[in-house]
Amino acid sequence: MHDPLLDTFVVVADCGSFNKASERLYVTPASVMHHINALEKRLGLRLFERTSRGLSLTAAGESILKDAKRMVRESARAIERAKAAQNLADHTIRIGSSFLNPCRAFLDLWNERAEEPAAYNFAIVPYSDDRERILSVVERLGEDIDVLVGAFNSARMHEMADYLPLGAYDLCVAMSPNDSLAGKERLEVDDLRGRRLMVPEQESPGEFQSFLDAHPELDVECTHRFYDMDTFNRCEQSGDLLLTLDAWSGVHPSLVTVPVHWNLRVPYGLLYAKRPDDRVKGFVAVVGRILRAM
Repeated sequence: MHDPLLDTFVVVADCGSFNKASERLYVTPASVMHHINALEKRLGLRLFERTSRGLSLTAAGESILKDAKRMVRESARAIERAKAAQNLADHTIRIGSSFLNPCRAFLDLWNERAEEPAAYNFAIVPYSDDRERILSVVERLGEDIDVLVGAFNSARMHEMADYLPLGAYDLCVAMSPNDSLAGKERLEVDDLRGRRLMVPEQESPGEFQSFLDAHPELDVECTHRFYDMDTFNRCEQSGDLLLTLDAWSGVHPSLVTVPVHWNLRVPYGLLYAKRPDDRVKGFVAVVGRILRAM
């Protein structure tokens, strides 16, 4: 940050001789003398009076010494601040959060289970649940957002990004609070008969598709494979039932979420870039160790 010759100058001024300064700097007296001569030549100033009794500062040397000490201190502080900023950047994870996929579930897990919760800082980056744009958010992981947290069980998403499972959400059913089923603590599958159930388009066979295959009597309407607020609005406006998650309870103020006696769950986890940088790679490894220890 500053001219290193100033460091030598400050030590010589404090020691009062080239020999003593050389001992403190672990160099030869000739090297110290060379540095001082070079500094004086560069500044066009005589900094020391050289006598048989030793060295003494000139008026110019006294003036330079005051400023040199300040510059050395400020330079050291600037370097420390830069190191702190670099360390913060190296340990900051940009975590995406949306209305339907908030990051709280992960942050609660991290704060409860991480051995050193403060080892990483989290910058919350909001994004839209827009069904038409969600794939572009996943595709651009690593640019503005490092990780997403949610029930990203789409095969297309898993082709675009890597996935670390964290847990599972219960599948539930949402409905109007005026619905005849809204007062029940838990629904039975028989309660769904004779009602239209809106479900996301199934990309590939899975646990829920197997359930539907086993219950062909259910009136199922497939919606877009990715939910957004319009999905919940449509449920409220139509009076139909909507397959949802317990984590989405309260997402729409005009709908209630009721659990169902069927033991169907959907995994949720972290989505991150296929080729993450070392910062994200290290973070995911730490999360993996936390999960294995649970």
